Amino acid sequence: MKKNYYLSPISIFLFLGVLALMFSCRTSENEKNITFFGGKIKNPKGKYVYLAKDEFTIDSAKINEQSRFKFSLDSISEGIYTFKHGPEFQYLYLQPTDSLLIYLNTWDFDESLIFSGKGGAQNNFLINIFLQQEKNEKKFKHLFGLDEESFSKEIDSETLKLNNQYLELLESEDNKATDFFKKVADVAINYPFYYLKEQYPFYHKKVNKLKSFPKLNDSFYAFRDNIDLNDKSLMFYGSYYSYLKTHLHHLAYAEKIKYPDSCNVDLNFMKIVKKKIKIESVKNDLLAKGIWGAITNESLKNKEFKDIEEFFLINCSDEELKSEIIKSISQKEKLNFGDTLPSIMLINNKKKETTINQLLKDTPTVIYFWPKDLGKVELLIEQLNELKKKYPNYLFIGIERERSFDDWNKFISNKELDSKDQYKIDKNCDFYPWFEGNMARTILLDKDGIIQNGYLFFSTKTLDYYLKNLKKY
Repeated sequence: MKKNYYLSPISIFLFLGVLALMFSCRTSENEKNITFFGGKIKNPKGKYVYLAKDEFTIDSAKINEQSRFKFSLDSISEGIYTFKHGPEFQYLYLQPTDSLLIYLNTWDFDESLIFSGKGGAQNNFLINIFLQQEKNEKKFKHLFGLDEESFSKEIDSETLKLNNQYLELLESEDNKATDFFKKVADVAINYPFYYLKEQYPFYHKKVNKLKSFPKLNDSFYAFRDNIDLNDKSLMFYGSYYSYLKTHLHHLAYAEKIKYPDSCNVDLNFMKIVKKKIKIESVKNDLLAKGIWGAITNESLKNKEFKDIEEFFLINCSDEELKSEIIKSISQKEKLNFGDTLPSIMLINNKKKETTINQLLKDTPTVIYFWPKDLGKVELLIEQLNELKKKYPNYLFIGIERERSFDDWNKFISNKELDSKDQYKIDKNCDFYPWFEGNMARTILLDKDGIIQNGYLFFSTKTLDYYLKNLKKY
């Protein structure tokens, strides 16, 4: 039975009112080049929906009292866009003059997402593939122990299923797929499997407790010959970029395996980035990822880090990014593994002063600083709640750097944060330059208040790795 990528009659009925409004706007405005994107969000997590192209937010739409929103976009180009709401986001495929409508429930963001209108079929196909690939990723975590041939057969079997769905989409569409959509569909279907193949030797070795990595046939990575690592039109599409980073890291680790005593993975990665990535902005960002990894790595020797720092500063052409890295390196050097925190003065939401040392309770502690970016704030809150549930006996202290006292108090209230764990550092404090910045910098302390890592980024995956290894009181 063919999969129907359109909405059911009941769902279409629910959208008729909004669709009529959208099409009436097109008529009244008499704009042939206008592209509409709108819909309804159940249980909204904020007042706005944001639309981005590449890394830039291009527009925002306010959610009205009926939980609806609408964008009218003039003369857009065909491509992959991103819509964001609260801490979550998803991709859109848009063509000029599309009239695309969505429905989603934020309690089940991706799984509830439904598209209708012109462009709806392609987007329903892509979100369906995305959800199936999430399931495949979970499935294959249990298959890395298979031998190369068996693993490849499993990959081929799942790839065939998704390609058959793509053929069904093409048969159901009146218009032929554009060359760009064919490229997007290829990435959505195949690149998550390429990603798994890049991971295979590392997890196969780990699962089977092998002393060395498996020797693979050349055919295992034959797909690499057909991949363009510098496709600007896909660079901000998650499946493409995730594969790109994983592939480059794989090559960096391969060098480390060949020359274990003379290679550093972060430096290898940056050298490979310089060699293979031709898009300047992407090259700079990936070079930054390499040095950020080194900054947060407490086990690096001083000479190793200096080599990485020098390579980055010579080869990165983004002066603003270089300035940010230099500042971060200086900040990291203030607090090293094994140090104790200085007596940093903070204030609580009642304007009562205290020092950070007085807050410690013979408990492993996570000290995090609030970022500026609203999307990152929402993501931090979501991850913070997860970590606090998983580590209820650990202390989590949030520190505000930028907001005024009144705005900070409103922030605590609006985000329903526990005020007893929230503090503010004054910009006139002698130690403020040690921590100023825009990111969610994080410091980890053991139960004795000794720094275990003085420069991390707040993420569930990273902190979970460190926290489970910290001594409990």
